[in-house]
Amino acid sequence: MEEKISLVIPCFNERSAIEETIEEINFLLGKILQEIIIVDDGSFDGTYEILKNRKDIKLVRNPYNKGYGYSLKKGIMAASGNIIAITDADGTYPIEAILLMVKKLEEGYDLVIGKRDNLKSFDPFVKKLSRFFFKKLAEFVSGEKILDVNSGLRVFRRDVIVKYLINTSSGFSFSLSTTLIFILEGLSVYYHPIEYRPRIGKSKIRYLRDILRSAQILVETITLYNPIKIFMIISALISALGFIVLLMSVFSSVVTSSFGVLGFLILQGIALYTFSLGLIAFLLKKRIFNDKQNN
Repeated sequence: MEEKISLVIPCFNERSAIEETIEEINFLLGKILQEIIIVDDGSFDGTYEILKNRKDIKLVRNPYNKGYGYSLKKGIMAASGNIIAITDADGTYPIEAILLMVKKLEEGYDLVIGKRDNLKSFDPFVKKLSRFFFKKLAEFVSGEKILDVNSGLRVFRRDVIVKYLINTSSGFSFSLSTTLIFILEGLSVYYHPIEYRPRIGKSKIRYLRDILRSAQILVETITLYNPIKIFMIISALISALGFIVLLMSVFSSVVTSSFGVLGFLILQGIALYTFSLGLIAFLLKKRIFNDKQNN
């Protein structure tokens, strides 16, 4: 079957960048790209007015801002190609890399991610710290080395991604959730090195809000696909707190010895109970998976 590739680009208030991005992409249209789908996510800066009369794109519009992930899902469902590539509208990703990324997909990989080799040179400290934390947590849960957990340049097959869209984030964490889901589902992931570029225009990321949302999505994904790991972390933290209380009763006058021992025993009991819940959730998930395989 001939491969048909759709490029999906979510777009929110990118008036200063969108035309330049489209012009950069157009050299691939008709060569490897069947269509360019731009999902305008309720822009109010004139972006939609720039896009609505263009004949070289398929334009999808959200009536108001629904989120990065929601826009990608909408674009994926509107795509007619059997291969989907996604990128951002701000000019940060090298579009020409899609050619080699598609070849890797054709070699048998399920997900090809553009690995940003020079990412650290552009990001503020808060974003670097949060990315490091999420990356390490995702690696702990998946048991695999993850070279770029949330790059926005990706290629995958449409029939594969649609199976998991219901469980992916509708917000900024779409990339994070898809990376983790693919790995936890046992699918193969390839990281293709790319050069990340400074964005055109102002970033729409709100760091505190998006960090908290990313944490929420990460916990939800772990609970759904590998619940014992998240319960193990919570159990370990509660257990550690118990030891802290016990040590305080021994080496400090702040906590009495009787209260320290009682607090230690209670917290260890809670930790054991929490771990047991994780074990039950893991066994239930395994049973459900086996039932699906048998049916």
